Amino acid sequence: LRVRNFRYAEEWMVMMMGGWVATIPEIPVKTGLGKVIWETAQAADELGKRLPELRCGRKSLEASEAPNTAFADFIQEVSNPETPDLTIEKLSGVFDVLIPHLVEIYEMHNRETDAICDAPTIEILEHMVRRKRQHIQWGQEVLDALCDDDETQQRRRDRANQLSGLLKESGGVTGVLETGQASLN
Repeated sequence: LRVRNFRYAEEWMVMMMGGWVATIPEIPVKTGLGKVIWETAQAADELGKRLPELRCGRKSLEASEAPNTAFADFIQEVSNPETPDLTIEKLSGVFDVLIPHLVEIYEMHNRETDAICDAPTIEILEHMVRRKRQHIQWGQEVLDALCDDDETQQRRRDRANQLSGLLKESGGVTGVLETGQASLN
C-alpha cells in the first residue's frame, strides 16, 4: 500500500509539473523543470514495476492510490496555481513542501522496512532520494533567484506554510503521520 501511495504522489507530480510548463514564462525554469519531470516519471514507473513483485493484486497494476482524501486534496492544492504570474507558488509547493516530505518518508520507510524482504524497494527509494535531493537543490536555487525582494519571499513563505499545514493534516503520503506520530508502523 505504501508503494501505491508513493506512486500516487510521483504520478501527480509529473502531471502537475508537465501541465505547468506551458504556463511558466521563465525559460530557465521551463528547461530545468523538464529534467525533473522526466526523472519523476521514471520514479513513478519504477514504483509501478515494483507493485506486481509485492503481490499487491490486479488493482495495484491499474492505479496508484492516495492514502486518504485529505492527501488527494493536498495534491490538488499544490497543483492549483496555473497562471503565469504564480511561478513562485507552483515551485514552492513542490520544492519547499512536497519533495522534501517524500524524501523524509522514503528514508523513514527504508529504515523501518525489512532489509531482506524489501531490498528491491529500498534500492528503488535510495535511487529516488538521491535524485530528489538534486531536485530540491535545483528548486531552492531557482526559488531563491525568483524571490529577490521582501514581497516575493513572503509569497514563498506563505505558500509553503499553507501547504505544510494541509500536508500535516492529511497525514502525509502514507496517511499515518498524524501529529506526534514518528513512525510509519
